[in-house]
Amino acid sequence: MIRLARRWSILLAASLSLAACSRSGGGQAPVKHQGAAKADEVKGLVGKAGGLLELEGGLRVEVPAGLLQEEVTLILRRETPTFDLSGKDFVGPAVRLGPRLTFAPGAVRLWVPLDKELPGEPADIRLMVYHWEKKEGHGPEGSNFVYTWVPCPVARFAGFSQDQKFLLFDVFESISDRTTKAPFGLLQAAFDLPKAP
Repeated sequence: MIRLARRWSILLAASLSLAACSRSGGGQAPVKHQGAAKADEVKGLVGKAGGLLELEGGLRVEVPAGLLQEEVTLILRRETPTFDLSGKDFVGPAVRLGPRLTFAPGAVRLWVPLDKELPGEPADIRLMVYHWEKKEGHGPEGSNFVYTWVPCPVARFAGFSQDQKFLLFDVFESISDRTTKAPFGLLQAAFDLPKAP
């Protein structure tokens, strides 16, 4: 009889501890924020549990669990693809990710849909960032602005999705402001190919 009572008390204690754990929120699941059909922007609150922001067509950013220490409203925006610049061949939509956050040494994973045949080798893939440089003019106009693309110093190519339909990038810092020097601005996947003679 004493053994039976002892077993019941152990089972009761275990049940109470499980109930306390479930109420404490220790087992939070990652959140998923899906953009509306044909929307070019999705935003949502993501915290320690991590999560996903996704737009129609598969453009998405994944935030691993434990990367953020507090809840943040993240924004993923698709923008019109840019014109191709000499020596570069752009792939997929232009992307803006905000607000500005530093994830390093961790990273968020950006999924960029492939929208054409690949023009080069994987070693040539870069995530480019649009930024401006102010150059002084010597005419009546004074200062003028030159817009350029540069390889993004806070991202690296991580490979292809298993179905080969997406380019994957690890992004160590989000980029939210178009009118600031690199590494801020508009992101777009590109092949950094040699210029034609």
